[in-house]
Amino acid sequence: MDIGETLLVSSAQEWRMWLAQHHEEKKEIWLIYYKKTSGKTGITYEESVEEALCFGWIDGAIKGIDGDTYAGRFTPRRAKSPWSESNRVRVARLLRDGKMTEAGLAVLPADLRPATS
Repeated sequence: MDIGETLLVSSAQEWRMWLAQHHEEKKEIWLIYYKKTSGKTGITYEESVEEALCFGWIDGAIKGIDGDTYAGRFTPRRAKSPWSESNRVRVARLLRDGKMTEAGLAVLPADLRPATS
């Protein structure tokens, strides 16, 4: 698999803004990360996954780019794709913190959806 369109963001807030603008029309994006040995800072894997979940997206393949960077593939979650325990825990926390968007809520399995009154 080749690395497609890439995105370099400096913070979780910047990634969230990109997702807010593009989550409906984009089919994938490769998010650039700095390796710890690079001495550079940027968004962390954990931050990127949490923000993606808020918009109904999921992380996938990881590919090295060079000595300082690598890319992680993010795509919209497919219907009926399995949910890892770690993502279930993340989503429970994101729900509690009020960070989930309508797009993220729409792809939740029934047992994770908030109760409606």
